[in-house]
Amino acid sequence: MTIRATSRSKFFLYMAFGFLAIAVIGFSTTFFIPLARGTFRAPPIIHIHGALLFAWLLFFILQASLIHKRRILTHRQLGLMGAALCVAIVVSGVLVGLYATRRDLAAGGDDLVLGQFVNILIEMVLFGSLVAAAIAFRRDGESHKRLLLLATISALAPAWLRFRHLFPAVPNPFVTFSLLADSLLLLAIARDWLAIKRVHPVYLWAGGAMVVVHVIELLAIRSTPWLRLSRWLLGEPAG
Repeated sequence: MTIRATSRSKFFLYMAFGFLAIAVIGFSTTFFIPLARGTFRAPPIIHIHGALLFAWLLFFILQASLIHKRRILTHRQLGLMGAALCVAIVVSGVLVGLYATRRDLAAGGDDLVLGQFVNILIEMVLFGSLVAAAIAFRRDGESHKRLLLLATISALAPAWLRFRHLFPAVPNPFVTFSLLADSLLLLAIARDWLAIKRVHPVYLWAGGAMVVVHVIELLAIRSTPWLRLSRWLLGEPAG
């Protein structure tokens, strides 16, 4: 079976709805429920960044729906909106990371908090790079949609990490839920193998690079270079 023959598969549309469900469930205890109760308090940049991320997820659903309905022209016309969303997410994500890191350090946060600031910056660069690659490969529909899928998988890491509030008994939640987040790549690879009898190169080189970056983040988050870089970026005195 060829890629062309499976191009109207609902897989990407189903994944888009799955991504939205993960985000809603993950942020339920720290955002949606407190917001509904009127107890959520955060600066405007938190609300802006959250709105942008959910806009991205809805945009992903819309674009996947348009492709499935063969409304290719409309899909392409809306592409500029996706690029603008990406830029806004990256900028607001850096500002949120700066705010959250300084807040948590002031509250007595340890090296994990400090090192995580570097990870946040890397994640924003990774998300932006995957979206930029998708734009560069926009004429290659099969590569384009897989790069956007990877970008969204990467962007969902914060939602996955908040599953620890729903499952407090999970050991080492930072590592466990980070691995679960990247496990969605295995689902995409399995779909390729079943549908086209091979794994698309994007999943091998871009997906592989994404996983490597995430593993490095997990291993290096408390390392001396990470902490020094974070202090330098934050303008903090060396420890």
